[in-house]
Amino acid sequence: MTKLEKLQQWLLYTPFGQYVLMNEQIFFRHNVSNIFGYYSIQLGLPRINFSEGNKISNHYVINHDIKCDFSLLPFANSSIDLIICPHVLELSSNYKFLLQECYRVLVPRGKLIITGFNQHSLFTLFGHKQEILPEIKLIPLNELKQHICSLKFSILGGKFFCYCPPINNHQIIAKLSWLEKIGNRWFPTLANNYALLVSKEVITPTRIIPATAQYDKKPEVAFGTAKVCNTN
Repeated sequence: MTKLEKLQQWLLYTPFGQYVLMNEQIFFRHNVSNIFGYYSIQLGLPRINFSEGNKISNHYVINHDIKCDFSLLPFANSSIDLIICPHVLELSSNYKFLLQECYRVLVPRGKLIITGFNQHSLFTLFGHKQEILPEIKLIPLNELKQHICSLKFSILGGKFFCYCPPINNHQIIAKLSWLEKIGNRWFPTLANNYALLVSKEVITPTRIIPATAQYDKKPEVAFGTAKVCNTN
């Protein structure tokens, strides 16, 4: 079983994993509904539909519909309108190169949606990250945002969510639902998860003409002659 398959099992079949998954799907559903285009891809987790509500008909899941290595996406430059990336960066051996590949295949103003586990949260404080998947390498959010901006991505929005302590009990999690509102208001950076919505920005160079250039060429002046008629 691969690392992504283990994570998928945890999200689908454990109480706390289902709680995390529910909140992530709400974020995805809210953001993909207004993204249009011809092609979209989801990196991993094929048994979970993160594109629900999206209008793009040509949707593919990598390593399910298309077999390939995440680090080398088999798509032409500027060919994909939407990339869904749920926790894949944390499981990649080189997440920076994967982000470069996402930038390469996205069309201008194409969208990339990323979710990840927060480095500073109750979830990691109690060591539950190691119980899920020892191979997960948590990416500091500030580091991720800096690298995203260095690739000429534009961050359109984001969200912290899941403030409940890591408890594997549906009833207790339901009773602690009030933590969502309080956490979002008073301690958002201590959430268990975060999500980012980014866009590929392409800067088009503009030709700049020096101010002195307008004096280099003399204006053309047309002179005419007038014909005088003698009426006498």
